[in-house]
Amino acid sequence: MLNNPPRTTDRALVIEADTVLLHGISHSLKPLLALFKENGQELDQWQFIQRVVGTTPERLAEQFFGPGGKPGFTEAVRATVLTALQTNLGHLAADVATIVNEAAPKEVKVVLVSALPDVRIKELLGDELKDKVQVVQVIRSHFFVYKPEMWHAICARAGRYERLCAAVVGSGISCRSALAAGLHSLVAYDPLMEGNDFSGADYVSAKIDKKLLAEGFRRLRK
Repeated sequence: MLNNPPRTTDRALVIEADTVLLHGISHSLKPLLALFKENGQELDQWQFIQRVVGTTPERLAEQFFGPGGKPGFTEAVRATVLTALQTNLGHLAADVATIVNEAAPKEVKVVLVSALPDVRIKELLGDELKDKVQVVQVIRSHFFVYKPEMWHAICARAGRYERLCAAVVGSGISCRSALAAGLHSLVAYDPLMEGNDFSGADYVSAKIDKKLLAEGFRRLRK
């Protein structure tokens, strides 16, 4: 990415907002299954997890419709995901306030990563919080999964070294990719990802709670 800030030795908690805070995988399930059915593809929940999560929209279109995909399908899938992400936005400010209040005394920066526009996230956070967190918008190439190269780019945007960051992730795939990129990995899984393999994670929880944050700060302490 261009115009990245210089790296510092400060520490950061980097949160996959779409899965961890907005539960985007769970909220996308029904609307995406409905879209697939409209296009002649019927999947159940487990097929959705296996075939869709972590797959690029382009590859998914080719799986369903052969080389070249289907005109308009990829764009419809992306639009459906973005709409689903907004269904839980009302809880975002309260959740982030809890995290910031725990992180600020530890001098740990909070970074939110989302496919939603950073301006939209800042609006929702309001004046009290918007300057206390950094929002990094990613143009998602895979459904709800950050590959190692994406984590490297996110850390560069945040001006932090990977080993001084703890990623808070919502799926087993993202857990492994964050570890592969050199970050610590804490799991606050999306409800649909409860049965994932979280081997290697520093901590696993159904949500971001004080215990998860405490473990993250312990990993990041100077």
